Amino acid sequence: MPSPRQFCSSLIVIIGASLVHAAEPISVKHSPLQPHSGQAVEIRAALGQKITAATLQYQIVEPGNYIELKDPAYKTKWTQLIMSRRDDTADYVATVPADVQKHRRLIRYRIKGDESSGKWFTVPATNDSQPNFAWFVYDGVPPWKGAIEPGSSDPIRSKPTEFTSTVLQRFPVYHLISKKSAAEDATWNERYAGHEYKWEGAMVYDGKVYDHIGFRARGGTWRYAMGKNMWKFAFNKGHEFEARDNYGQPYNVAWSKLNLGACIQQGQYGHRGEQGMFEAVGFKLFNLAGVEASKTHWVHLRVINSADEANPTNQFAGDFWGLYLAVEEMGGRFLKEHQLPNGNLFKMENGAGELKNVGSSGITNKQDLNEFLASYSRGNLSDDWWRKHLDLPRYYGYRSIIEGIHHYDVGQGKNYFYLLDPEKRRWSVHPWDLDLTWANTMYGDGDEPFKSRVLLRAAFRLEYQNRLREIRDLLFNTNQTWALIDEFAHMLTGGVGESSSFVAADRVRWDYDPVMANAGGNAGQGAFYRASPTRDFAGMVQLMKAFVRKRSTYIDTLLVKDALIPETPKLKWAGSRDFSKLAFDISDYRGSNSSAAMQWRIAEVSPQSEPGSKAVAPKKYEINPLWQSPELPMFEQQYMLPALSLRAGSNYRVRTRVKDQTGRWSHWSAPFEFVRTK
Repeated sequence: MPSPRQFCSSLIVIIGASLVHAAEPISVKHSPLQPHSGQAVEIRAALGQKITAATLQYQIVEPGNYIELKDPAYKTKWTQLIMSRRDDTADYVATVPADVQKHRRLIRYRIKGDESSGKWFTVPATNDSQPNFAWFVYDGVPPWKGAIEPGSSDPIRSKPTEFTSTVLQRFPVYHLISKKSAAEDATWNERYAGHEYKWEGAMVYDGKVYDHIGFRARGGTWRYAMGKNMWKFAFNKGHEFEARDNYGQPYNVAWSKLNLGACIQQGQYGHRGEQGMFEAVGFKLFNLAGVEASKTHWVHLRVINSADEANPTNQFAGDFWGLYLAVEEMGGRFLKEHQLPNGNLFKMENGAGELKNVGSSGITNKQDLNEFLASYSRGNLSDDWWRKHLDLPRYYGYRSIIEGIHHYDVGQGKNYFYLLDPEKRRWSVHPWDLDLTWANTMYGDGDEPFKSRVLLRAAFRLEYQNRLREIRDLLFNTNQTWALIDEFAHMLTGGVGESSSFVAADRVRWDYDPVMANAGGNAGQGAFYRASPTRDFAGMVQLMKAFVRKRSTYIDTLLVKDALIPETPKLKWAGSRDFSKLAFDISDYRGSNSSAAMQWRIAEVSPQSEPGSKAVAPKKYEINPLWQSPELPMFEQQYMLPALSLRAGSNYRVRTRVKDQTGRWSHWSAPFEFVRTK
């Protein structure tokens, strides 16, 4: 049972008709945080010593009848309760009766405090972006039942399946509470193409209510083309969204925007049913490769916009909206989360940039971006210019993952951000919008601005090939990327059979929803699993794994093949039996050019998840070293790693590589893998 959440009001409150600063701290809390039906709720407020009386005002918001700030009912439909003072604490207390608490109701409240001078104030202040507190009455997620294709002549497709509450709660539940017209106009009817958050509602997550937030459909050209469309929410200043990752851990920085991907591919490409894996795994690969990219997590979205939680005669009506992928917004909060410098951040589109964060330089007229664009567009720049102005190591990692997952939808100057480091004055590139990936038939030619300008230069091509070769050895391969695919696929299916899992529930909810037939564009009914060799989600997972093998061959054959790189060294164990001393013999150096350096590394690698278990922390991948040596100028045929703190029972991999006088690195050696025994 979570502890009661304390809500602290703004230090600016309304007293009478004048705006003043509160002399004493004010706090308000209610308990329980998220009550069940028939459970009385106590509100306790510390309002300061000057208060002589306090009144609780609460408002009942029925499911299907959301009251917006602009509605006349918001101003009038409040019930008054006199609060009593507790002598032991001087807090004011009131109890909202048990009969008020009914399943799916939203209960708002605010407090009016009176002073002996005749002045008064409200908490929250009337000028607060969320001028009321609230709780959500909820008895839990009920089971849900549906058929793949209701009314089908196929007995398997027309047979209803019941999905248990346990399955449906595998992912965090996000409740959107709104008017029916607002939800349907935003997602289907109005087809608004702008960037304003025209519709209002409340979001409930983790027992907390974010009231009076704005929302709209998300996306560009295909915003309304999918039927199951994407959402975007804007939270009020001072009431940012406290999201958690796939493992239940809070992010370091609260979110001011929430992007929900619909986990549904464009019908024309035939890859529907990957359930957001293309983006989730893609973003994770960028991050692992040292290119900061959006963090993601899956959620269960429920939309309360009618009195009925479910309709027994229509499985496509009711609260259950299925699986969505939360994608971290690119902006100033993204920079803080990823510990990046506070620089100007631009979303690029058709050769122009939209400023998404004003950095410490304070430049807002895009002069910095325009100078960068003009310079590299003119051409005839020296290698030194590029080293000074473009973060080449990050770019090499960025380009490596583009090739790995076929993120070629960057060829028209879109789907990436530019960030300027305000101190180093160097630009870095960061990815966005990874849905059209993991197949060679996806849209785009992949020719982003730096592919030809940078990678055709001999020095940079060599450095890029070194990095791409390293990423192939340590990350993008049938060991590590397959493990990542399995990790994320396991989140989606869990320990139950696929036919009764959350991915099956989402397919049942959307594959034959009437909106899929009416949306046009890239929607369409019955499009799930067309590309899957087994016509199910497991087949989509195998499709991704097969693509890793295919792209690995492409990369090795066309992008990093170089007859002049040194021969890959071989390791032979020469240490102690208990692995307390990590010593190795190394094969002779062989290469077309003489040796220039060697390097060592050790990394912890996670084992596979146990069937049915739910991971509590991200897996450990080899590309993140526990320790890595600097470049050692002398080749040595015996080497001992320094004493390291290794955990008993954990898997570790040791590798080495060599570099020649031309700057070419070999592949990393095959790993020596061991489990520390004590």
